[in-house]
Amino acid sequence: MSLRGVTYRLGQLHQRVLFAASGASNYARLRVQERNGHTPKVAAVIVGRNDDYMPDFAQRLHATVAWNIRHLMNEVIFVEWNPPADRPLLASRLTSEFPAVSAYVVPPEIHQALCQNDRLALMEYHAKNVGIRRARSSWIIATNADVAFGGDAIQAIRRSLRSTDMAWTAERVDINWEMWREREIGLRDCLAYKRIIPYIEHGTGDFLLASREMWHRVRGYDESLFKHRIGCDVRGAGQMLAHGASIHKIGSILHLAHPTSCSEGVQPHHGELASLEGLPYENSPDWGLGKCSEVPLGERIWRLEFN
Repeated sequence: MSLRGVTYRLGQLHQRVLFAASGASNYARLRVQERNGHTPKVAAVIVGRNDDYMPDFAQRLHATVAWNIRHLMNEVIFVEWNPPADRPLLASRLTSEFPAVSAYVVPPEIHQALCQNDRLALMEYHAKNVGIRRARSSWIIATNADVAFGGDAIQAIRRSLRSTDMAWTAERVDINWEMWREREIGLRDCLAYKRIIPYIEHGTGDFLLASREMWHRVRGYDESLFKHRIGCDVRGAGQMLAHGASIHKIGSILHLAHPTSCSEGVQPHHGELASLEGLPYENSPDWGLGKCSEVPLGERIWRLEFN
């Protein structure tokens, strides 16, 4: 092996050792805080549908929600978009197991009225707007169902939430996750990674934290995008910058790696690519399906319907 190759491998080993040491240290702090019962008033908005995007999507969803509630969240809004008629709602299990979870079901007829891309069964950022609009906490994180917040991010969130003119993005770390795994997220998942996605200010789509005031000021993600999914996250962060926010790195997030992820290659169900052109955009005052009525389906589950 060449000297250059040896140097590269040593650098990679050093990075992994530092990651493991930081992960162990932050995990220990989380356990102490868990015993002390300190939880800030922060909501997470996540979306999904019970299809074959990942065969074990329900298990991954349960694992990340359990971790994030245990260590940080006091409110989780789950938006179930365009659920298949022949499969049970994911919202039913989530709300029965986690008192902090509320769910909104967006039926196929609303999806069909809005979507202009036959390959896009889930309009992820329209769905996130539904949850962002209805979250009650002072601080809201738009995130993904297969993301657990890293220990460093949790520590930073506990001490950083002050200015409503600030927003935060995170560095994405893909971690290996065995298919159909039942074991919850734990220490071992904080010590090793599959890949680190280099941090950019606008984020990677898995995490955007801002005050409820800021989210409502910008009116969520761009709802003029009816064919898109990739880049909508970056456009949302750009909207906040255009409205006077400053964006900062909060730490890392742990993404449970899977073959249908954008980091494994762009696929048709990811939708078209949005850009940063034409900012700021302007959503309707009724963004997030604000005009829809909310019909109770069960405890803390509502179905949205056009009036």
